[in-house]
Amino acid sequence: MKRLLFLIAFWGTISSIWAQTVENLFEWQTNHVIVSKDKFLRMQRENNSYNSISAYKDYDVSIDGSDSYVVRLIGLDETTADLGSCDGFEIYHDGKRLLGHLAGEYIYNVESITIDADNSRFIKVPLSDNSFALFFGGWPYDGGDAPELVIAVVSGDKAKVVYDGRALAYKYTPVPNFSIEFVETVGNLYEKSPLEFTESFLKERTKHKIWREGNMLKYKSWK
Repeated sequence: MKRLLFLIAFWGTISSIWAQTVENLFEWQTNHVIVSKDKFLRMQRENNSYNSISAYKDYDVSIDGSDSYVVRLIGLDETTADLGSCDGFEIYHDGKRLLGHLAGEYIYNVESITIDADNSRFIKVPLSDNSFALFFGGWPYDGGDAPELVIAVVSGDKAKVVYDGRALAYKYTPVPNFSIEFVETVGNLYEKSPLEFTESFLKERTKHKIWREGNMLKYKSWK
């Protein structure tokens, strides 16, 4: 009996360790090439191309004021702009478009991943002297799912979306030690204000963490 209890406890511990295995959110290759992973692109539209689009606003995200990058918020019509949201974004470098991305749902601001500490349109997380990540938060208060989170990595003349899923943060650390811990489902959490992440609420859900480590974004999940 004691041996059985020991084995149950042992495998429970091993399962917990496996569940918290750390991995890279994406991979670097030579010449600034960024390789994404399909498992982190669950909300990405199958057809991300578009013929007509409205440009809402441009943001300068240059590196040290010398390497010129611009983020352009875009939409399929003017209605979303009036609500303060948009359908996606484009990234430009020295006037050349590196990336155009339409989110699965509306992009809003980063309140959902900063626990309302920041209402900027996106967060810039430096990864190295010539690379950075951009975090875009989705439209909040929409049913039992968390808002969308889109992460794009930019390096040299390359840019790529490396994460497109759901995320509502219950822990947030700003740059330079950037990290977020979040859940993907919210249940009836939005019925109360301010949001209350109780122990029982978190215990019922799988937790996720994304953080910066050197020139990489790391990821893990656990129950």
